[in-house]
Amino acid sequence: MIILFGGSFNPPHVGHRIVAESAYDEMKPEEFFILPTPNPPHKSATQLVSFDKRYHWCKRVFWGSYFTVSDIEAKLPVPSYTFQTLQFFSNYYSDIWLLIGEDSLRDFKKWYKWEEILNLARLLVYPRFFDESGFKSSKLEFVRLYCPIIDISSSYVRDRIEKGKTVKGYVDDSIVEEVVATYRNVI
Repeated sequence: MIILFGGSFNPPHVGHRIVAESAYDEMKPEEFFILPTPNPPHKSATQLVSFDKRYHWCKRVFWGSYFTVSDIEAKLPVPSYTFQTLQFFSNYYSDIWLLIGEDSLRDFKKWYKWEEILNLARLLVYPRFFDESGFKSSKLEFVRLYCPIIDISSSYVRDRIEKGKTVKGYVDDSIVEEVVATYRNVI
């Protein structure tokens, strides 16, 4: 069994790490892949920093023997959709779990080939507010993680930087200074 946890990670923040750690502790997968996406087709590139930078931040934030930060999405056809990523991994693994936040679940039926995604993987949903959002599927499993509900997002971190507020404690100490310097130039 493997877990895939993807996103723009623009920037990766402590909430990402806590959710990943909690999902690992809960599910004990054979492998756990962190998948920063180069160009999320559903997001504006306005404040998106380079893939290389976000990929290297993820490598520093998601350290540990059980996380593998992969650049596979940069090697797949553009635009890179979750469906394509799952097709790739399904060539090697049969028990795939896709970790997403409840906010993503609300829009899941808008995802490219969402029904086919459910044929390739089961969903692990981190419920930020423990709301099942009316989405029902036999392949959906809410993860009741043993961690606090984390109300933090990458856009919240960028907003704090734009307002001149500290992001220490919101972003891993290993990348705080670089994240602040980078987004001050982007925003």
